[in-house]
Amino acid sequence: MGEFISDIRYALNHHALLRVLIRMRENDLLGLAGQLAYLFLLSFFPFLIFLVSLAGLALNHPESAIGGLITRTAGFMPQNAVGLLSNYVNRTLRSTSSGTLFAGIAGTLWLGSGSAIAITKAANRAYDLTENRPFWKLRGTSILIALGFTLLIAALTLVVFKVQIYARQPGTPPDTFYSIWGTARWVLAFVVVAIALDVLYYLAPNGRLPFRWIVPGGFAATILMFVLSVGLNFYVSNIGNYGRIYGHLGAVVVFMVWLYVTGLTVLLGIEINAVLTRLTEERKGIKLIRSKHPADRHPVDKDF
Repeated sequence: MGEFISDIRYALNHHALLRVLIRMRENDLLGLAGQLAYLFLLSFFPFLIFLVSLAGLALNHPESAIGGLITRTAGFMPQNAVGLLSNYVNRTLRSTSSGTLFAGIAGTLWLGSGSAIAITKAANRAYDLTENRPFWKLRGTSILIALGFTLLIAALTLVVFKVQIYARQPGTPPDTFYSIWGTARWVLAFVVVAIALDVLYYLAPNGRLPFRWIVPGGFAATILMFVLSVGLNFYVSNIGNYGRIYGHLGAVVVFMVWLYVTGLTVLLGIEINAVLTRLTEERKGIKLIRSKHPADRHPVDKDF
């Protein structure tokens, strides 16, 4: 662990930042982020259908609970996007059934797997790897990634519901509890997002690399995601006037911009990992990234 921390400290400099920016242009991360934003948009609403249907198994008014949970993301997600999603949940998803639950699951997994494939493409570009996994294996891995994220967010949502139910019980000190929970929920969200990104970054590329070399990008991407989301929320609330320009579509445009920024931070985390790994390989003359297929080798991937 000490050697790894030393390697990271040595690689973290202005040359690494410049290389990330260059690779960002070379690998067209801005274009891939647009593709991700589109796929995120298509999969997000089936996911809400799935979430409301799942919550309906335990709650009497699941759409109100999910709508309230979305409202509490104000400050992180732009208010226009929060209003758009809350209205969709409250007005469109008032009645759910087992068929709706199945449709939500199917739509989430299939469209979400498309997002995972786009991230896989970006990861292979970042590490200079060639994608030669069979279609069924690539799609199957992508579906598993989408399923993992879906279950993770659903479990986190149900945990929040349980906490709220506990807070309403007699004898619970509300002021003390909510002051602690107000901070703890953001810490929990940060940790969960960072771990989820680490797992995604480990599974996405068509190569093998030590898991510890995935952590820096996941941590950096999570920080960027929170900072840029708060910054976008401030800009939309105080400077940008999307409603005047786009009219009733203003909320949709803001939501798309937020999805774009989120997708870009996910891709930047991959690029950060790749740059730090390659810099360490070049400095120490070792091989950290190993292709899963012998025919797919990077020029520096020679045995020492």
